[in-house]
This record gives sequence, C-alpha cells and structure tokens, in this order.
Amino acid sequence: MSYSGRQYSDTPLEAYHLLREDPDFADYELVWAFNRPQDFQQSAIRRKVSSNNISYFYHLLKSKYWISNTSIDRLVPFKHPNNIYIQFWHGIPMKALGHAENGLAPLVQYWYDHVQIDDLFTYGPYDTEKLTNLFPQTQNVLEVGQLRKNINLRYDRLYRAKRIKKQLNIKNNKPVLLYVPTYRSGSDLHSGILSDQALQQLTTKYNVIYRGHYFTEDEKPDNLIVASKFSLYKLFIVADVLVTDYSSVFFDFAVYQRPIYLIQTDIDSYRQERGFSFEPSETGLPIFYKEQVFVQQLLETKPYPVEKLVQLNQKFNSHAATETVQSLKQIIKEN
Repeated sequence: MSYSGRQYSDTPLEAYHLLREDPDFADYELVWAFNRPQDFQQSAIRRKVSSNNISYFYHLLKSKYWISNTSIDRLVPFKHPNNIYIQFWHGIPMKALGHAENGLAPLVQYWYDHVQIDDLFTYGPYDTEKLTNLFPQTQNVLEVGQLRKNINLRYDRLYRAKRIKKQLNIKNNKPVLLYVPTYRSGSDLHSGILSDQALQQLTTKYNVIYRGHYFTEDEKPDNLIVASKFSLYKLFIVADVLVTDYSSVFFDFAVYQRPIYLIQTDIDSYRQERGFSFEPSETGLPIFYKEQVFVQQLLETKPYPVEKLVQLNQKFNSHAATETVQSLKQIIKEN
C-alpha cells in the first residue's frame, strides 16, 4: 500500500517490482490495496483489494508481509504476531512530526505511539533517531537506506531525458528548473509559494516545471509547465535545478549532484505553524528568504557549491541502493 491507499507509487511500488522480477519470489502472491481499486488499471497489477471495505482487514491478516510508506492498518494499530510489518517511511523528516507537530489529530498521534512496526527502513543515523522516537513500538531498525535510490536507478534505465521532455512538450534547449513547493495546511495555502511574477521571470532563462497542489489550468502563468500528476522520478531525470522550500524531496534529488535551492519567504510563520525537526540551514544548501533576491540569483550564472551536495549525501543518505534491496529480500526469505 502506498500513501494510505491513494497511490500506486514510491517505495511500495519499487518493492513490488523487485519481488515480481525476482524468480526466488515467483510463488508469492503480491496484492495491492487501494482506496479506489477501479482507478488503477496498470497491467502489472496482478491482484488488488479495496482498503475501504471491512474485508480489507481479512486480506491484511491473511497476508504474511505488509509493505507500506505510511499507515497500512488504517490508523488502527493492533497486535499482529503472524504478520511482518515492513515500513518504508516517505522521506527524511525535516518538518516536525508526532508530539512536536502542532495541531496533530489525536487519532494519528495514537497510531504513531502504538503501531507495531517489525522492520523500519531508514536512510541514516538522523532519521533513525527521529523515526524511532516517532514509532516507539518498532521492533527492528534497518539503517541501510531507502528504496528511493533504486527507483532513481530504475527510471534512469527505463527513460531518456529526450523522451520525457517530449511528453512535457519542452521544445527548446533552455535548462529545466523543477519547482516543488510543500503543501500548506494553514490559513493561507498560498503563503510562501513563488508569485506568478517570479515564475514568469524564471521562464526567461529556464523551462520551469511546477509540481505542486494549487495551480489549475486557468491560474497557471504563461510558459509554466504544470506536472502535478507526472512522476517525480521522471522529472528528476530532466531537471537541471531543483527548487523547493521545506519538502524532503531534495534529499532524494541530491544523488544526482545537481543544484538545489531552498526558497523560504515564510519561514517564521511556517516554523510557528508546522515546526522543524532540524533547522533548514543545517542542510548546508543555499537558502533564500526574499523572493527577488532568489530570482536574481537564479537568473545570473554563478558557480554552485557542489561540495554541499556531497556533504548532504554523506550525512543523510550514504547507503548504496543494493544494501536496501538485499535487506528487504533477506527479511522475506528468512521469515
């Protein structure tokens, strides 16, 4: 299950591909759970069940292994001595989580405190500490990296930048800037989002791809490529520059060693409303707090401190993709 049954994506999908392609797991029945199974008609899906039906828990208990990147138990934690719960949490937490998160629903906090994860995969020491505090009932932590590096490798094998650019209707040779703002849940959903004027200025030098939540076809500025439903990993392949604010997406893009910029014009209000697990400045990445200063920087041609990306990877995401893959398969083979 991916993102609580809403998607066919991310690390659960990569785990599905790995097991489906390996002859050692040919006898395993692989079942997807979706909130709306009818929306997912991919030919690779062999079997699927509805996670919005009471019978879902029958299928859940019948399954030996559970693989998810959020809650697979529908926020209802319970003992499961005959099942192995494998958790690939969806990203390195930079924002506050759990008891430190402002306005967190009691149901979600209860799940954090009581869910019984058997095997929790983490990128490194930082998220091991954060996630074991978040999930205190976790039985085993595997600090061997996440499957997202393997997703990068898979997409690099399957797709070419030229083909992806054609799908995005990019017809010029300008560099590609991928803009991925964080979802805002406060009173002002547009707070901190780059203005139309700033985006228009950036399009004079870049093909700007927007992957977010808020633009509709009528609202988007001219020349902006809206790709909110496009695979993030495909966009990584064509992106020459990544711009975000508080999204942990930059940890996964950093493996490409291409420039990353953080634009945080609303950092004071965001810190108050959402909070941080650590200060963004600790990433070592270039951070801007004024929109026009940021735009001017990107319109000029200046050397980027690539060594900051090397340090970021060493600190937060140093494990090879093969370590994660081997560990996942070992769990299933040995239990």
